[in-house]
Amino acid sequence: MPDHEDPSAPTMILCNRSQIGIAATSWIWKFEPDTGRSTSSSVLAGGVPSLLAPFGLDERVRKLYGYWHVILPGSKRGIRGSSMFGDNTDVRPPQPDELWRGGGFGAGGGSRRPLDPLKSVTLALDGVFFVDGGFAGPDTLYNFDRLTADVDAHRQVARIVRDGHNQGLAPTTIFTQIEVVTGADHGPAPPPPPGGRGGDFRQDSLRTLASQIGLMRQHNGMSDDQVIYSLMSWTETPLPNFRKL
Repeated sequence: MPDHEDPSAPTMILCNRSQIGIAATSWIWKFEPDTGRSTSSSVLAGGVPSLLAPFGLDERVRKLYGYWHVILPGSKRGIRGSSMFGDNTDVRPPQPDELWRGGGFGAGGGSRRPLDPLKSVTLALDGVFFVDGGFAGPDTLYNFDRLTADVDAHRQVARIVRDGHNQGLAPTTIFTQIEVVTGADHGPAPPPPPGGRGGDFRQDSLRTLASQIGLMRQHNGMSDDQVIYSLMSWTETPLPNFRKL
C-alpha cells in the first residue's frame, strides 16, 4: 500500500512466523526523547467490513481480501508510523482469482512520531487477529472487544430484520424495530478513543449501524426492500471462531 509516513520515521519489520495467516494487527509506538516526556502512538486494526467481519462482501471480494488483506505465513511487512506496507508476493504470487490492483494489508490511523531527537523508540504489537479468529496479545487497546462488539451488533440487527421479514412485517415497521436497538440515525458516530475502555463498544457499534442504515436508505439509491434483503443477508455471513489464545 502507498506509504504516506515521514520516510525518516522509525521502521520495523514484522514477519508472520505462525502457520496461520494474520488478518489484522494493532500496535503501539513508544518514543523517549532526549529531553521531555515520553509519548506513545497507537494504531487500531480491523473493522467492518473486513475478512474477519465480511458483512456485505460477496465471495469474490472475500477471496481478494484473503490474499491482499492478510499476512500469509512467512510473509513480512514494514511498519512505519501508522502505516503497514508490503504484500504476500514475498512468499507467493496471487492466483488468477486473487488478482487485484487494490492496496495491500493496512491498518487504522495514528499520529506521527515526535519531531524532537529521540533516545529510544519501541514498537509493541498489542494484538494480532489470525484468519481463523484466534487472537493473541496484551490487548491494552481492547481491539478484541471492539471487533467482536461490531460483529455482535451486525448479527443482532440481522436477526431483527430476518425475524421481521419472516413475520411479514412492512420494511418501515422493521426499521422502527431496528431503531429501538440502535437508536435513531443522528449522523456518523464519533470514533471511540484509541486507548482505554472508553465506554460500551457494542453500543458504539449499534450507533454506527444506525448511521450506516440511514445512508443505505437515503443516499445509496436502494429501495427499503433492497435494504431489508441486504441486512438480512448478514445472517448468512461466514464468521471465524473468535477466541483469545
